[in-house]
Amino acid sequence: MDLDKYKLEAEKFLSEIDKEYYLHFSGKKDSLNLTRIYNQYESLFSTDNFKKIKELKEKSNGEEKKKYSFLLKFCGEGLIERQVKELIDAIAGDEARATIEIDGSEVPYRYSQILLANEENKIKRDLIDDKRSKKVEEEFNDKLYRYWETLHNQVKNLGFSSYKELFSFLKDEDFSKLKSDMELLLEKTQEIYEQDFGNLLLKETNVRLTNSRRSDFDYLERATKYDKFFKKDSMVELFKDTLLGMGIDLEKQSNIILDVEERKNKSPRAFCCTVRVPDEIYLAVMPKGGQDDFEAMFHEGGHAEHFSNTRAALDFEYKFLGDNAVTEGYAFSIEQLMHNKEWLTYFIKMSPGDIQDFLYFSSVKKLWFCRRYAGKLKYEIILHDEGLILGKDEIYREILTSVNLMQYSRANYLKDVDDGFYCTNYIRAWIFEAQLKDYVHRKFGYGWFKQKKAGDFFKELWSYGQKYNTTEILEQLDFEGLDVNYLIDSLIEEIKKYRQ
Repeated sequence: MDLDKYKLEAEKFLSEIDKEYYLHFSGKKDSLNLTRIYNQYESLFSTDNFKKIKELKEKSNGEEKKKYSFLLKFCGEGLIERQVKELIDAIAGDEARATIEIDGSEVPYRYSQILLANEENKIKRDLIDDKRSKKVEEEFNDKLYRYWETLHNQVKNLGFSSYKELFSFLKDEDFSKLKSDMELLLEKTQEIYEQDFGNLLLKETNVRLTNSRRSDFDYLERATKYDKFFKKDSMVELFKDTLLGMGIDLEKQSNIILDVEERKNKSPRAFCCTVRVPDEIYLAVMPKGGQDDFEAMFHEGGHAEHFSNTRAALDFEYKFLGDNAVTEGYAFSIEQLMHNKEWLTYFIKMSPGDIQDFLYFSSVKKLWFCRRYAGKLKYEIILHDEGLILGKDEIYREILTSVNLMQYSRANYLKDVDDGFYCTNYIRAWIFEAQLKDYVHRKFGYGWFKQKKAGDFFKELWSYGQKYNTTEILEQLDFEGLDVNYLIDSLIEEIKKYRQ
């Protein structure tokens, strides 16, 4: 096996895949054609290659072992995903073409999410939600079932008992330990969540928690009352000005291509595509107005800055592969500036009263997301065990409803699932970000975003790509490793601090 050639081909493959994702989900290309790319690079993903890389990993140690581990995850993921490439294309095409009827007009399914988030009338919002769920059940779930069933069957061909076992091995993660950490979070935040999220939901939407749906959160999160502070036309300039205070000039970063244009078939979920690290990074956001739009911009901008500042001389494994909780943690670090009192005063010019109101809202909202992902992890461990997929729609509904205390539709039990246990990346990233924030505040103060030395600190971290995982980075900053208590304490303290 020629490893140098393998890595060159792997880099080309990932570049083409990310460019294809960008073109499709940005709305510039109706179809998603991953099949062509997988067929072109089919030789990368063979059982023989997987076994050879696994053998090399087992025989090595230190940095070589780490690089083989990253390559093994790449090969393993590609090997099983290759079997569903046509389904991936078909599912994306179905979703791009799907429409639902709203107020007498056919509206693209993807765009209907934006209409739902902006719909003040709960009856109409529930109607849109029902139609979206029906579309998922009638047009998406059959292919999604075949997609997940095929993946589950493929992992057994690699000698693993389940999808869960394979990805615990490939990611070198103890899912049970992380699940226990999140159960602790759920337990310690239960009372404050019921009280504060329930009160906030009732105040802002006139909906009681006991009568709420998952879609009511979308409207709550949209929070139109803050639009006067977060105007769509100022979003990009504010992001640029924030970076400039840290000594980072986005105007001079020609390797970051910003896409904030509105397109009806553009994904409502902001994303960053790392086509060539660090030379060609796409930052795409679907502008819809409001604070959540700014958060998406800052989050994905954090990804863009991370990969655009990665050292070009790094090995392929560290530029394109590695622990994705690292880049998610960096993205959260930039996003969390919107939860920084000094940043809101300096850039948004909010009054003290408005700041307290907004930070309370933001803190409660973050708790909702952390609890949601605790539920997602619990559900996905069950979904991806050795049992059958059939019948787990009710388990999905029960678990997610129990953590957020809002009714979830069972229709999304296969759609509301990310590949490769990506939910664990978000969870570890939140913990990582809570500890990194603690370090940055102690070292640079709460106004760190106005200091070039803080920007230099982040650029130094970003320069290593994903060579080091979250635990290794935290140990370099004198922590003992990931500690969920930093996240739990931060969530509770900030809600209490800004509660009126």
